Amino acid sequence: MNSKALKAENIKKVFVGDNEKVEALKGVNFSLEKGEMVAIMGPSGSGKSTLLHILGTIDTPTEGKVYINGKDVFSLSEKQLARLRNKEIGFVFQFHHLLPEFTALENVALAYLLYKNNKKEAFKKAEEILTKLGLKDRLNHKPSQLSGGQQQRVAIARAIINRPSIIIADEPTGNLDSENSKKVMEILKELNEKDNVSIVIATHDIDVAKYCQYIYYMKDGLIFSKNP
Repeated sequence: MNSKALKAENIKKVFVGDNEKVEALKGVNFSLEKGEMVAIMGPSGSGKSTLLHILGTIDTPTEGKVYINGKDVFSLSEKQLARLRNKEIGFVFQFHHLLPEFTALENVALAYLLYKNNKKEAFKKAEEILTKLGLKDRLNHKPSQLSGGQQQRVAIARAIINRPSIIIADEPTGNLDSENSKKVMEILKELNEKDNVSIVIATHDIDVAKYCQYIYYMKDGLIFSKNP
């Protein structure tokens, strides 16, 4: 039985501009065991976000392979890859990317409708998850009517409505104060411990990283160490 939720082999990413090439990733090897919660730390420009985008299949590597639950994801068709992404991966970003014209309830339900076209079930599940995250009285509020911490909890609800096996979080507390950062991390930790969701978090914040079992450190497009 494959115990790897995520595995990356020799990931390279080169961005080509008008007059220069930038090697964002220079041959990264990374693995995330099922049920693990790990952090990736490093200075701005170290390649953290680029790596997470490739692990989450929203960008492609210049070279190398990514396996999700044993599947070579970049060998799949676009349709197969989109289905795998919708089902297996939940994304949480620093900037919530909520649709401003929709309510909290609609933002979360939409993620389910993209996976399974059942409107009644989508809204029922969205309400259940938002209520669990303490947003029962904010269901019909639009993002502009919510605080930063509330918006991030809506983003987490959207990320988990399809019961993904993996959550990829890129600076999920980057715009939050310490109290809301703690709430967000406690939600992620509970998902990891109670629902066995595998989680990888890119962060600058050591207090966020301390919630994780392991911390990887990146610099200049490479992972150079791992601490328990």
